[in-house]
Amino acid sequence: MNKLLEKAIQEVEALPEEAQQRIARLLEEEVHKERQATALPQGRWARLVERMRREAPMRGKSEEFLRSVREFRDNFDMRLKPADE
Repeated sequence: MNKLLEKAIQEVEALPEEAQQRIARLLEEEVHKERQATALPQGRWARLVERMRREAPMRGKSEEFLRSVREFRDNFDMRLKPADE
C-alpha cells in the first residue's frame, strides 16, 4: 500500500467513529468513480451511450410511443434492400 495512504488511514483510525464512517464513504465514492473512469472506453460512441443512460430520454413517454419505437426497432433489418431497387 502507498505510504501516504497508510499514514492517512492511521490518522483516520484516531478519529471518532462518525468521522471515520464519513471519510470511509468519501473514499468508497472516489474509488468507485476512479474505477468507472478507467473501465469505460473513452470513444465517442461510449460517451454518447453513457450520456443517454444518464439522461434516460424515454422517461415520461407514453406507452403508445414506447410501443411504436419498440415495434420499429424489432422490425428494422439492415439486410433488406429498399423497395425501389
